[in-house]
Amino acid sequence: MEPIYGKNNKEELPLEYYLAKFKEGDPQEMAARCALPYDGARFTIRLMGETFTISHPDFAIQGGREPTNPERILFLRYLLDGRYTEPDGSYLTYREFPWGEVYLQQFTGRCIKRFAFSYGFKPEVLKQVMAKLPARAIKRGDVGFELTLMDGLTMQLTLWLGDD
Repeated sequence: MEPIYGKNNKEELPLEYYLAKFKEGDPQEMAARCALPYDGARFTIRLMGETFTISHPDFAIQGGREPTNPERILFLRYLLDGRYTEPDGSYLTYREFPWGEVYLQQFTGRCIKRFAFSYGFKPEVLKQVMAKLPARAIKRGDVGFELTLMDGLTMQLTLWLGDD
């Protein structure tokens, strides 16, 4: 296989890969599995309170703003592999997801440690960031928030403040 130069392996290559799979996929099956409205041409999907429509098979996205490549990848991964389940009020840690143990080290480095480093001594900054999102404060840790990422998928972010 020839090396690919000039491509962003973190975003561009995965985006190309998932786009090809999306174009081949059955939109009716995706809509049913993900419990998303589909009008025969476009899915309607919500991300952090914003509504987007995604056409099939060309993956043209319309919404109040242009989504980022990581958001595009999230949409594609959900449409290709996601499965809506009714919320039951319980929460899972990352490790408890079926693939959680496999990527736990990466998740810890890219998410948990960055979150703690960014806000562990600056809870007011976290509160300012969360105020810009459709998040609500919860009584967990020293500072906690709940955020609906997508319909049926609510996340809780819990921060324990740093100490000496």
